[in-house]
Amino acid sequence: MKKALCWVAFLVLAAQAPLWCYDQTPSNWQIVPECIWSPATGGGTWVTELQVLSFEPSTGLNVHFFNVDGHRGPFPLYGSFSFYSVIKWTNILQSIDALDSGTYNYYGKVGAVWFEALGTSAAIAVQASTYNGNYGKNFPSLSVVEANTAGVGRPMVLLNAMQSAKFRTFIGLFNTSDSTTFSLAIRIYTTGVTMIGSEIVKTMAPLSYVTFNPFVEAGVGSGTYTNAWIHVYVNSGDSTARAVMCFGSVANNYTNDTYALIARPYTP
Repeated sequence: MKKALCWVAFLVLAAQAPLWCYDQTPSNWQIVPECIWSPATGGGTWVTELQVLSFEPSTGLNVHFFNVDGHRGPFPLYGSFSFYSVIKWTNILQSIDALDSGTYNYYGKVGAVWFEALGTSAAIAVQASTYNGNYGKNFPSLSVVEANTAGVGRPMVLLNAMQSAKFRTFIGLFNTSDSTTFSLAIRIYTTGVTMIGSEIVKTMAPLSYVTFNPFVEAGVGSGTYTNAWIHVYVNSGDSTARAVMCFGSVANNYTNDTYALIARPYTP
């Protein structure tokens, strides 16, 4: 009887929980904000391998690709999924390139891939692995919800940013809204809320994508900072719209090893 009451209480709480509680729940829309198919400066090629798991039946799987050049797609990537179907692509941008009949070249590109599972109850999760030889990093897909996006009144932070002779940091921003332009302020901080360099201002048009070294853009690319964090604040835009996904990575300049920076919401 106690177990039954506990289960009922759980269901009541779940029904009352706001949308942002379920930032990693499988859904019909999933975004991997950083997919790469590009030569590495130290030799070899960076590629992004993807695994898709279907938690509910789907009648098909479409993909969109967004990067600094704009938007490509949608393209039909796969047919119908049954319960718990799983499929893997060893180089997702090369696979999308084969689907795109245009002259656009996906080699040498990095951008966001938006997955759309078709069907009234379709739900998927995606896991990305970007690697070059023995070096790589993992990145989960993100749902388009408040906990995964910076919006008006909803800053995001990225921890453990570094810039030195040994390490370099890149961050990316993807505006998931198809109708709203956002103005963002990006600041780099150390202990005691000491700002490093200058504030970076970005204007993000609908469905736009940018990636950059924040230390370089803040004017401190030649400095040494090994204990910093990044604050992304949205100055203006529709507070009800889908908003801006933030992400990043830190790479070792000597070994080419890298790890992902996953943004988290910050509400003071």
